[in-house]
Amino acid sequence: MMTPHINKSVSILTDGVGCARRLNARNVSVLDTGGDRGRGVFSARDFLPGEVVIIGHIERLERIRTTNSIQLNWDVHALFEKPAVIVNHSCDPNLAIVPNRFGAYDFIAIREIYSDVEVTWDYATSEFECIGISVCLCGAANCRGGVLGFSKLPPNHPMVVSRFYAPYLEETLSNFRGK
Repeated sequence: MMTPHINKSVSILTDGVGCARRLNARNVSVLDTGGDRGRGVFSARDFLPGEVVIIGHIERLERIRTTNSIQLNWDVHALFEKPAVIVNHSCDPNLAIVPNRFGAYDFIAIREIYSDVEVTWDYATSEFECIGISVCLCGAANCRGGVLGFSKLPPNHPMVVSRFYAPYLEETLSNFRGK
């Protein structure tokens, strides 16, 4: 009797991280923005609202907050793998974050995104107090001038109303908004 061997293609299909990386490579490209913002992430195809554009993976946890880290909890900051770490901020983003099975965030479309459009998210939706951007360069009509953080978003902000923010912020939302 022969011992069954695991088919290599089956292990590739069940490798969630590898599959997610291939999906990211198919969905987006890292390109120069042509401005002061440096590199950015651009859609490689059209997306409908609710579609996952980028699956986030943690490259490493950070002991302290850095300008490139993404806050996962009050005392937990992580550096995400590319392309997620390169996605630029916008006060009028086309992406929102949602927790994923890898302990990171997925970046989902919150409106229709066409091919070759820069994808952006609002950094204030993961950072209670943001240190990453002192002067905002997003150029959106509703630009706040700086990211400032979740604590400075008004209660009627679309990302707050839609509950597109890091889950750890929910537990204290009423404490900070009630004052």
